[in-house]
Amino acid sequence: QITLGRATKDNQIDVDLALEGPAWKISRKQGVIKLKNNGDFFIANEGRRPIFIDGRPVLGGSKWKLCNNSVVEVGP
Repeated sequence: QITLGRATKDNQIDVDLALEGPAWKISRKQGVIKLKNNGDFFIANEGRRPIFIDGRPVLGGSKWKLCNNSVVEVGP
């Protein structure tokens, strides 16, 4: 499991997206990528703003299966 988001003093994550641009647009825990038992990867959006997978929005509270070479965009 890999956590994407914005690190703070009280919130440690695996990939700190605040280092890449405007941090106020990224949730502390924006998303989680998980590997399922069958070998599939899924991303769950746990933030308020959408995560885009290959140009398609994944809204907060939703999951999306990641394919080989999927492009994941977080933020504006």
